[in-house]
Amino acid sequence: MTIGLFHTRIIVANPVIGAPVLTLDLLVNTPQKRVSGVARITQSTSPPLQFRADVWGDYSQVKLDPSSEGHIILSLAGNPSGPTSQIAETFHLQGILGLDWASGFASYKYQYQGHWHVVQHAAVSQAPVEQKQSERTAQIGQPHMHPHPLYAVALQEAQTSGDLARLKALVAQGEQQLANSENLSQAVQQLQAEISRLERR
Repeated sequence: MTIGLFHTRIIVANPVIGAPVLTLDLLVNTPQKRVSGVARITQSTSPPLQFRADVWGDYSQVKLDPSSEGHIILSLAGNPSGPTSQIAETFHLQGILGLDWASGFASYKYQYQGHWHVVQHAAVSQAPVEQKQSERTAQIGQPHMHPHPLYAVALQEAQTSGDLARLKALVAQGEQQLANSENLSQAVQQLQAEISRLERR
């Protein structure tokens, strides 16, 4: 894990067509275990959803078992104007992430048009790196694969396409998601064991 101050951009989304997509641009202060940044939620609906909030919070590293790699427990709150404003909070997130800040799961809620909307157990992934115009120009003419969420339709489309590179990329993505799922399952079991131990006190 990086020490000091670093930036990360992550996406929190369920692999369902039309589901909201949360993008977090975060500045992580590791000595103080504090996080701040911006949350943006978009959704392909009519009318389209455009939510934005300044976010802040903290995190802790949890390693319940010496043989496990450890996880990050992230807690964020947010509103349109930042932590020092008097405006009520319109965003909350709780998540368990890998130490790389690029995998895991999170649940969040946001207030939009007077109503709270809740998203449970969405997958966390690293946001794609934005390319400079010169890099995009150099890649013109090269085949480009658009990311597909791993749901049944995307897998079936890939299978019928006969595109070997696409099939291999989806298998790699699926294997990564399955590996992350197993890590999360183990982490949840460890947390439940710790809760049981603490409740017996």
